[in-house]
Amino acid sequence: MFELIPNNVRILGSKDRLIIDLIDRGKEFIEQFDINQELIVETISIIYKYLEKIHKIPQNLFKFFIAACYISSRHPKTFPNQESKDTFCQRFHIKKSALKYSVNKIISELNYIKIVDDMSRPYFLNPERDIAYKLLKSIIKKQVNLAMMNFLIYHQPINSQILSEDLVSKTILEMKLFPEELFRQFYDLTFEIIEDQLQDYYSYMEL
Repeated sequence: MFELIPNNVRILGSKDRLIIDLIDRGKEFIEQFDINQELIVETISIIYKYLEKIHKIPQNLFKFFIAACYISSRHPKTFPNQESKDTFCQRFHIKKSALKYSVNKIISELNYIKIVDDMSRPYFLNPERDIAYKLLKSIIKKQVNLAMMNFLIYHQPINSQILSEDLVSKTILEMKLFPEELFRQFYDLTFEIIEDQLQDYYSYMEL
């Protein structure tokens, strides 16, 4: 049922037409599982971008449709999404190992951010499309730039841990960009972004 096209067949010539034809078949397949239209649209969007990026057809494309559906169903704003991976796999008739493989392939290729809550349940963010994440990153950049200016002008040292906690308190607790139950996870993510943006600061401190 899952076998579609050998994985060594590459998209050539009418690439877009082929992708659209495959997506139509995948849409018909995924609709069998009675999921809402918004989830179907997001699933198809993920698969379309994935096929464009890899330039070839996965051997078991329908498994990738299921994986894309899993990813799109587990945005951080769905917290607490208590559906277990076992339940999901049973509903879509897919092995856990196949789901894990396909999910990892997609999120790696499309640079998705994976967040794991305190119960080890995964959530996924598309950093290129998610408006709340883009706003979070924009606020981080603005505050890091301000901290850098204060350092250069007034010689105020920068503490990335304190800065991270302040920013997450503002964006998660005050602005409600993401569920506050994921405070720790977004603190870790924010701290990582800040550390990356402070490389010039650390280089200067080493002089």
